[in-house]
Amino acid sequence: MEKTSQTPNKSLFKKVWAQVGFVGLVAILLWGNLIYMNLRPSDPVLPGWEEYSTPRFEELMARGEPMLFEVYASWCPTCLLQHRALDTLHAEGRGPNVRAIRVDFERDLDFIQKYNFRHTGTMVLFDDGRETARATGLITGDKIEEFLALQGFAR
Repeated sequence: MEKTSQTPNKSLFKKVWAQVGFVGLVAILLWGNLIYMNLRPSDPVLPGWEEYSTPRFEELMARGEPMLFEVYASWCPTCLLQHRALDTLHAEGRGPNVRAIRVDFERDLDFIQKYNFRHTGTMVLFDDGRETARATGLITGDKIEEFLALQGFAR
């Protein structure tokens, strides 16, 4: 009776798994941040901020009260940096000197569509019942403070 060797099959099996492992590692290196950004939980709403709601927005608009809105998504890298900058400003006592509301880009579609938002990571100011300023990509505390100061909301 002839003995068959298992070595070639084991060797092939190891080579296949080595290639699968290599491809997996490359995929994680290339797309890991994208995967993380899509799976991570939303950042908590900052102290002093509100979550958007249509009735509350309409009430504040009718009063003409100044408001700062952040158009946010948990998967947005710009939003993550913006959130960190706002958190730092708050911790240093330099947070926005205006009512601040966070709008969820995927959930608050009535607001997003009505005001034609195409990008996350956008900050918009409303005053006296109308939009007065809009900026995207404000990812440092200094840029956020500069944006607010240009609109008359400096601390």
